[in-house]
Amino acid sequence: MEQIQLPNQESATIRIIGQGLAGSVLALLLINRGFKVHVYDNGYRTSSSIIAAGMWNPLSFVNLKRSWLAHELVPALEKTYPLLESMLGATFFHPQQLLRIFPDAGAANLWEEKCGHPETLSFTDQISLADSELHYRQPFGHGVVKGAGWLDLPQFLQASLNYLVGINSYTQTEVDSNQMLNWLEAGDWVFQCTGWKPMAESFWSGVPIHTNKGQVLTMRIEGLSEAYMCNFGKFVIPLGNSMFRVGSTYELGALDSLPSSVADDIVDDVGRCVKHMYSVVDHRAGFRPTTIDRQPAIGMHDQHSRLGIFNGFGSRGVMLVPFFANHFIECLTLGKPLMKEVDWRRFEQRRLKSQ
Repeated sequence: MEQIQLPNQESATIRIIGQGLAGSVLALLLINRGFKVHVYDNGYRTSSSIIAAGMWNPLSFVNLKRSWLAHELVPALEKTYPLLESMLGATFFHPQQLLRIFPDAGAANLWEEKCGHPETLSFTDQISLADSELHYRQPFGHGVVKGAGWLDLPQFLQASLNYLVGINSYTQTEVDSNQMLNWLEAGDWVFQCTGWKPMAESFWSGVPIHTNKGQVLTMRIEGLSEAYMCNFGKFVIPLGNSMFRVGSTYELGALDSLPSSVADDIVDDVGRCVKHMYSVVDHRAGFRPTTIDRQPAIGMHDQHSRLGIFNGFGSRGVMLVPFFANHFIECLTLGKPLMKEVDWRRFEQRRLKSQ
């Protein structure tokens, strides 16, 4: 992997395509290190970063295990997002406890069995939130997740855009493969962070990015506690002033990004679990960029040594992006090896093995 020189020695511009979560974090961290960066975005607002809830959760509730790399991902986001808040002069990082309402007796027993296990101990709390029974129906009880929270993605993206525009490092435009080749031939670096959008024409036809459509509601729920988030199969995130972001749905292979009746499931679940009156204020949908193994696709192109990809973060992007942005930058500047679990070449290797 060709290395980027130190900022005072690197004359090339680092050009980032896509101003979603991944592109914004990568760009800002590079700028913070002193590199010359320019971001390009087509201005479309169907990306997951625009409609995503922004919640992170270090546990998998399926088998109550620590999610992949959570012990490294959580410290990385707890360091990175406050740094970016200071850099942008905005507030968008909200660590918060997560109330996990058990769907059945089996889930309750699993929590009791595993919450004191060394693997989950740092992310589980054996205390109960007594007031939660005033707000949620929970016949099988609840547990409390630590190390969780939510990122106000619209606020973050707008603050990032304002900052980039302010330092003349942003252009709203479509970028095609010819433009990318021109930049590469001029000696610049190009990183594609375009989310779900097709990448075959941008040199990455071997990376299987799929569209996973999600729908999220904004609801007014008067009287519901805003002291913690909640998950009862759907999540509830307090936005303040009795407003909550609620969701989400998952539709692989959906052909459009329009809100649809699939989101009725969200309203039905709220009605079953929440003890307060509610109304839907807003309904949005968008595509998440998801790979076949649910891991990011990162690395440099085989034929173009200064062309890279930083993509495929899916529904866990808020949790994954800070760690892997820093990891990718260290690979590029210090020559550290890229983690094989996220190297985009793994797809090609699997294809060859299957032949």
